[in-house]
Amino acid sequence: MVVVLAVILLISLGLIWKGSDWLTDSLIPVAHKIGTSYIAVTTLLASFILSIPEVITSVYSSLLGHATIGIGVLIGSVMANIGLTVGLSASFKPLTVEKSVAIRDGVYLVVAAIIVLLLGADLHYTRIDGLILLALFVPHLFQVWYFEKQRKNKKEKFEKIKKNLSLTKELPYLKIKTSSLTFLLGAATLICGSYLFSYALIGLNNKLSFPELLVGLTIGALGPSLPNIAAAIQGTRKGYKDAAITETFGSNIFTLLITFGVIILLNPLRIEAKIFYFDLIWMIVINLLMVLFIFKGYHYREESLTRYEGAILVVFYLILLIVNIVGF
Repeated sequence: MVVVLAVILLISLGLIWKGSDWLTDSLIPVAHKIGTSYIAVTTLLASFILSIPEVITSVYSSLLGHATIGIGVLIGSVMANIGLTVGLSASFKPLTVEKSVAIRDGVYLVVAAIIVLLLGADLHYTRIDGLILLALFVPHLFQVWYFEKQRKNKKEKFEKIKKNLSLTKELPYLKIKTSSLTFLLGAATLICGSYLFSYALIGLNNKLSFPELLVGLTIGALGPSLPNIAAAIQGTRKGYKDAAITETFGSNIFTLLITFGVIILLNPLRIEAKIFYFDLIWMIVINLLMVLFIFKGYHYREESLTRYEGAILVVFYLILLIVNIVGF
């Protein structure tokens, strides 16, 4: 049975990867039609789509009575996005991001993480807390949308991302036109893969009896994050130096406000003291560290994130992961 669940887990990761690929490709014509820039698409639509695995895994785990796995997935994916998506990308090539975007999204991300911590100060999240988190996403949504609609270089940005994201990038001789069909196919594949991943993850945990928080922080968080990490590294190597940062800003804000908000709205929960006093606090620290590195770059007129700083984020994330593993 364990072998079968492991196979299902691997298959689900393949489905998540391909579904994410199709969906993000299909967002290119969406961006063109709605007249906004690719940064808005990355921050809002792509962030939502690439967060679907975390949403389904977390909600599914919580509804089945494994809330700690769901919390672990949330915290783990936020930290993995910074340590691996941003850290590894910056280790390949220094990253840059517009100061206005860093102020708009980076600062908002840190504030959102702090609010999540404060709402759980009594080690209990209620439905009102869930509504507060969901409501806090609304001003961010309109702020990003309005900001990106005012851009003067939308066409140039659109053409850059159009070249980077293509269904035919791996097989240039095979022409596949992005359409509503590829969007629906990608959505169905991603949702199916996410459900299978959740099913296999909980099944393996029941069979092997690992600590639920550890399962969520490791397999649960890293599995769904693989498409984000791969896409960010690929974009960075092709010269899109802001993709990893903007994707992480959007994904983490969505995870903290929407995914977590939905979970506790559906199923109010209590959290362990360790999660509050260690994992949530260090999650804020790694978010703050990334943002401080970015603003340091503006102050000294250098890249937003250097290779050295990217390596620090990777090591910092790995240390947090190791401490969690050793602590169980």
